Amino acid sequence: MNEELLKDLKKPTEMENRILNGSLPVLSYYVKDQGSNQMDKDIVIAKGQLMGLFCQPRYVDFPDHTHNYVELVYMYSGTTTHIINGHIKLKLETNDLLFLKQGTSHSIEAAGHDDIAAHFLVLPEFFQHPSMMMEDGSVLRRFITGAMVHNDKVADYLHFHLQGMVPAQNLLENMMWSLVRRERGGQSINQATMGILIMELLNNTDKVDLYDTAQYEEHIIMTAYQYLEDHYPTATLEEFSKMVSEPTYYISRLFKRYAKITFKECLQMIRLARAAFMLTATVKPVEAIISEVGYENSSYFHKLFRGKYGMTPKCYRDKAKSEI
Repeated sequence: MNEELLKDLKKPTEMENRILNGSLPVLSYYVKDQGSNQMDKDIVIAKGQLMGLFCQPRYVDFPDHTHNYVELVYMYSGTTTHIINGHIKLKLETNDLLFLKQGTSHSIEAAGHDDIAAHFLVLPEFFQHPSMMMEDGSVLRRFITGAMVHNDKVADYLHFHLQGMVPAQNLLENMMWSLVRRERGGQSINQATMGILIMELLNNTDKVDLYDTAQYEEHIIMTAYQYLEDHYPTATLEEFSKMVSEPTYYISRLFKRYAKITFKECLQMIRLARAAFMLTATVKPVEAIISEVGYENSSYFHKLFRGKYGMTPKCYRDKAKSEI
């Protein structure tokens, strides 16, 4: 780490002073329309260029936002805590590099004086160079290919740990020098340097963690189904939410999106199916079955059962016996 560069980057910036003075909200400096939460490429990337660069304002929370470009966040010094898609908490340590797909929701908790993070803003067209379009099956290659077409099936973010990758650290530091010096030709040099950095990372994809929203959400739903099957007599949304460390509103939203029914409706469906099975496969009294599947109110169960099967539990059992 270059101490001279770090000293310069730790100096309060004009933008930080303006933000702290409360003249305008943080996002207002990066969006096209006031009230929007999309950081816009036309504001943060110079016309005719494929990438931009700024240091993250410190001392205040950076509100939840999206962006219409690929963003790389390099933690040059200290740490920052990021919230991705509203619920994934990710801590960046010194020399961590975070790739964010365009459109991914993202906020950052307030950074301290010594927490220096550089944000590299890259247009999808940047990745159209032939050297980056070769398929080798790596997560970064798939991420890059998806970035060009805004593919929802690729990971929302990639988290690189560069602590042992000195060449990658040097390339990122060189680009940060250009931010401080604002030398002529810096944009062209940075674009070439970014290309070399990507090629370096392509050879070190063992250093990356990834997160794919679709796969994660489907995993949550499958886990929920298994939980309901195993614990249907006592299952609750609150218990499952604690089990997977996700808020109840998030689980409810996933059920509506993937299962087209609510968590409660899915639990009810499983309980009624188990009750119907026990009515035909056992000689247990109806009231015992009602209690065993998790209902305390017999009248409520009878109402649900009649609504599902069109007859009372006793009639359902008698009908099954007559068909043997």
